[in-house]
Amino acid sequence: MDDMVQFVRDRLDDDAEIARTTGNMMITAGVDKLGLTLEFAERQARFRDQAAEAKRALFEETIRPYLGTAGPTGRIAEQQIRLFAAMHAGHPEYRDEWRP
Repeated sequence: MDDMVQFVRDRLDDDAEIARTTGNMMITAGVDKLGLTLEFAERQARFRDQAAEAKRALFEETIRPYLGTAGPTGRIAEQQIRLFAAMHAGHPEYRDEWRP
């Protein structure tokens, strides 16, 4: 389970970095090359960053603390981490035994 937790944390870090990079590109290049308004590009950049942070908070606050606990809560947390990991099934470090 520890390996899956670290895998998910690493992917959430990757997702946050991609969100920041994409948001910055929308602001710096999207306004000129795609004809986006600066207001729209900035709003989308904030949205992407907030969404990535919300996923991280969901994982750290409502899934990770309940892994390994008995009863329905533990079973739900295990299913949820497997779903989080499965979002990155194409990643080289993903393991098939983590499938939901």
